[in-house]
Amino acid sequence: MADFPRAESGRYDTEGLMPKQFNRLFNQIYKDQRAKRRKANRLLTPSLLKNKSFDDVIALGKKRDGTFFTAEDLKGFENNRKQIRAGFDTKTAGITYSQLIASCASIDVKRANNAVDDGSGIKMASFIGMEHNVAIISVTASDRSEDKHHRVKIRFEEWDTAMEDLSDKEKNTSRVVRQLCAGRMSFDCDCGRHKYWYRYIATAGNFALSPPKEYVYPKIRNPNLKGVACKHVIHAMTRMQAGSWQMQVGRLLQKNARATSFGDDKKRTTEFFGDEQLKQVNRNRKSKTNHDAIKGEYQRYQKRMAALEHKLKKSPEKVEALRSQLKKSKKLTDSQRLKLQEQRLKINQMKAQEKLLKQQLADSFALKKQTFMDALIMAGKDPKQAESAFNEYLKKQIKGSK
Repeated sequence: MADFPRAESGRYDTEGLMPKQFNRLFNQIYKDQRAKRRKANRLLTPSLLKNKSFDDVIALGKKRDGTFFTAEDLKGFENNRKQIRAGFDTKTAGITYSQLIASCASIDVKRANNAVDDGSGIKMASFIGMEHNVAIISVTASDRSEDKHHRVKIRFEEWDTAMEDLSDKEKNTSRVVRQLCAGRMSFDCDCGRHKYWYRYIATAGNFALSPPKEYVYPKIRNPNLKGVACKHVIHAMTRMQAGSWQMQVGRLLQKNARATSFGDDKKRTTEFFGDEQLKQVNRNRKSKTNHDAIKGEYQRYQKRMAALEHKLKKSPEKVEALRSQLKKSKKLTDSQRLKLQEQRLKINQMKAQEKLLKQQLADSFALKKQTFMDALIMAGKDPKQAESAFNEYLKKQIKGSK
């Protein structure tokens, strides 16, 4: 702790740190937060949420309106949690970019876009490095914050699949990385908004980057479980859709694909950016999140999926037909792919044989010419006369063969 100086406010001074130092400092901040959390009281734990004994409920204290919590409040909280779990694909880790933005509270998006006039908006974020499949982003705090920076961490849940796609077709790096950055991601932020409003939702929805995970219900700050991400996460996720950041993700994805070490070997897979790379990522100008457009498109997508599900439920035989068709399609695709590979192999072999034959003919011709000319030169002809005589001989041979 002595390594990290503090500002006058008592907060850690995060200004002017190199990426590696920045990350070390925020690791310390997380340690401090965990130590503080162990001393907290009046927390609404999963056990208490289910038991709802009168004494335990009273011990929770008062709500913001000054009244005590009741067993009915806890029933409502439990229903809220069930709705959150039902609203996300909790069997699969991560949340897509479009679902994240569509589910965000409007005020968080406005602050992420710096479209507020109360000093709570943010403007800057810098991609500073990666630990295997986890991107580390430094986000400059708002003007009214006591902190100077926050750290957002984003884990790409489809990293392994992207690496396999890249191994087959490295020329398609930009396409693979675009899909990766729009696909399923888990995240975390050290700010209070994420800690007290959204980390519980991220844990319930299975898109929390752990540690830490949050199982204590946010009974005071976000009792209705609205929104999913703070302004720092929204801002960082939006910038991750830009080419300048994706270029670095692609470079590290390629590096990972070529690595001979274990996939999660931090010594081999962790990289913090240097000055030149930081200049490149800081050219990112994609800082505005189009909330309405993304929300509208995601809602249309949900309607299409719901209509399809309803249609399939009404006709279970169609589901089986589709499954059978899909299996046949996959088999046919595999068969076609095998045939295509065999054809390509034959073509390449024929090309190699053709090239070899051409070279052999060229060598034979050169040898025949040189032998013919050497004989004439030994008979007293000069090289020019010898070559001219060979050309005449060649013409007669060609004319005779017609």
